[in-house]
Amino acid sequence: MEGAAPISESRQTTANVIQHSTFFPPWLIPFLTGSWLLCIGAPQAAEPAGTPPAYRFGVFPYLSPTRIEQAYAPLAAAFAEQLGRSLRLGTAKDFDTFRTRMLRGDFDIALVPPFAVVPLVDRRGYVPLARRPSSPVRIVVLINSSLEHVGDLRGHSLGLPPARSLVSVVIHVDLEERGLQAGKDFQARRFPSTPACLHNLLVNRVDACATAGGAGLRSFERKMGVRLRTLYQSQPFPHMLFVARPDFPADEADRLKRFLAGLQDSDEGRELLRHISPDSRFVPYRPADYDVIRRYRETMRRHAQTLP
Repeated sequence: MEGAAPISESRQTTANVIQHSTFFPPWLIPFLTGSWLLCIGAPQAAEPAGTPPAYRFGVFPYLSPTRIEQAYAPLAAAFAEQLGRSLRLGTAKDFDTFRTRMLRGDFDIALVPPFAVVPLVDRRGYVPLARRPSSPVRIVVLINSSLEHVGDLRGHSLGLPPARSLVSVVIHVDLEERGLQAGKDFQARRFPSTPACLHNLLVNRVDACATAGGAGLRSFERKMGVRLRTLYQSQPFPHMLFVARPDFPADEADRLKRFLAGLQDSDEGRELLRHISPDSRFVPYRPADYDVIRRYRETMRRHAQTLP
């Protein structure tokens, strides 16, 4: 990757990780609710005067804090190495808190949902670094399901991920446009994640499940020894994107752009992507890619509170 430093075979970074527990003493709770998961690249001894503060890398809470740490700590370490600067990985307890922290300027670098492109990039001048590729949203059923068309959901149950996820919002919008309203025409059941929804589909607790599909869905089929069938597929939608604050150094932003776009070209880069998801990769940002979000944003706002 021209212009981006390679990932060293032996990183000299250290990570001070918050240990997870089922019980937290009262004095620790306010610290954990801030959801700073770890600091990467922080030296063990006191830093000399004049050392720049650690960059703050925020990931919107589409996964649990533990899973975010597992998925993004390796990438955060690579960011720290690319930038030659310590980096703190953090999230928030929910979407509202993350939105507040973004608008307050708590993060220097952030992974944000696609709905955030208008308030952050278009209006506030955040610098887009890279994005997940576009893909359709699907409703899937078991291969032997009696449901043949999306209209057959009437009177049945549909499993959905959290309300503010792209999958959930797109499905609600598309079904309403086809005369199907949750709670009136079909029963909507919420699950904390797509795998949880799919597991409930397997045991017939829901009749269909909304998912982003992709390699994760195929991996689920192989692992569970089942076959799923697509009942409905939306148009392709852009997914989450990395952004940097408006005054982030331009040369460092360019370095991260090249680094993210080139991850899939090396074994070490692909290993970083594998930590995130089986089919994870990032591509360069183009404004036109998010036009579909801009066109449908007002409709989507009726179903999910997004960044203002």
